[in-house]
Amino acid sequence: MRASVLVVDDERVFRVMAEEALAREGFVVRTAATLTKARAELSRATPDVVILDRRLPDGDGIELLSSLRQDGGAAPLVIVVTAYGDVENAVTALRAGATDYLTKPLQITDLVVKLDRALEARGLRERLALEKTRKARPPLSEGKSHAERALRERLASVALSPLTPVLLVGPSGAGKQCAAETLHGLTYTDDPDAPFVEINCAALPAELVESELFGHEKGAFTDARAKRRGLVEMAHRGTLFLDEVTELPERSQAKLLKFLDTMRFRRVGGEREMEVELRIAAATNQDIARLAEEGRFRADLYHRLGVFTIEVPPLAARREDIPELARGFVRFFSSRVKKRLSGITPGALERLLAYDYPGNVRELRNIIERAVILARGVELTEADVVLPRGSPAESSGASAFFSVELDADGAPPTSELVEQEYVRRVLEHFGGRRMQAAQALGISYPTFLRRLRELGLD
Repeated sequence: MRASVLVVDDERVFRVMAEEALAREGFVVRTAATLTKARAELSRATPDVVILDRRLPDGDGIELLSSLRQDGGAAPLVIVVTAYGDVENAVTALRAGATDYLTKPLQITDLVVKLDRALEARGLRERLALEKTRKARPPLSEGKSHAERALRERLASVALSPLTPVLLVGPSGAGKQCAAETLHGLTYTDDPDAPFVEINCAALPAELVESELFGHEKGAFTDARAKRRGLVEMAHRGTLFLDEVTELPERSQAKLLKFLDTMRFRRVGGEREMEVELRIAAATNQDIARLAEEGRFRADLYHRLGVFTIEVPPLAARREDIPELARGFVRFFSSRVKKRLSGITPGALERLLAYDYPGNVRELRNIIERAVILARGVELTEADVVLPRGSPAESSGASAFFSVELDADGAPPTSELVEQEYVRRVLEHFGGRRMQAAQALGISYPTFLRRLRELGLD
């Protein structure tokens, strides 16, 4: 994708030289000789970089620089160039928000170097922001099941074709995003800085989808107070992950199809067409083929996204992976809450293996996160693993956790007696720490204290 540059200078010779030199380097260049013309160019389309003279016929370039920063949002980078090169001018420009400062006479090659460094710095900041988001999630684990091995083989195959769209299908929580991240890592083994950009199509209002994907120019719509780079631009030479792609509005489906065919787009409200190189990885838990047949999803977009379709199996189909996944989640969450947990006891692991996980990997993750918070020892124990009520594993675990004796005549205990015994055992488990017991039971501390009094356990 070529960066755009606006050269604002009243010297025609400099404008022509800069335009020719930068165009040879692959930049899209526009020029302006006055502040008035520069503002007109900026209102038409915001460039990536402005090369700005200080002394112009109708004012000081610093005025334009200050107004760009006051607009907020993603302002262009600004390199100030002037023949009046002294320390005071340099300090004024930098304080006003200039990225760099050059004095005339100058070598055009120096200007090109400054441009490259400024653009690289902006790209690095974006990559660091994306990487910070990725590090907030648990790391991927190598599965041992046949289903997991087959999945990774398919991902490794398509990783050799970095521009081929990939459609990931499977039940909710099965790990489609993890599969997309694995694909990204396999594709860009030699480029750890390649961006992985994700968007949940179901979480966006219909009117904002195109702006999020393709960005917008200042003034493109009511709330567009500044230029904004879209996720497509940010994913250049990387992966754009479209989660819940079947939730895209029909209008946005048409725009996405056109983009997939050409890899070219315009920001909302923009006139300049831009080109990127990236892989689209889309995911859905719906029967997308049936939706296409019924006309509820564009059939042409389905076929374009489904060039290489990969099914991500539910966790129940790869139960051999549960121990390794669970250990990975324990390491991640124990680090997050600053606990030193060395692993999982055999009893806790057996309890985890006995559950069916209708919520798939996401549910396992949630169970482990809760267990790590509750854990008091150096390992997760069976008592730490709280499963949904009514599951066979939950019932067996509950009987191991506490018991209530039947009367001699076989009459069942009252619900109050069962609750009293259960709460007593929870308190014992937490060493009498009532705040932790209340959190484990999922009720507020005042409610827990009141119930303790009612049960005679205060």
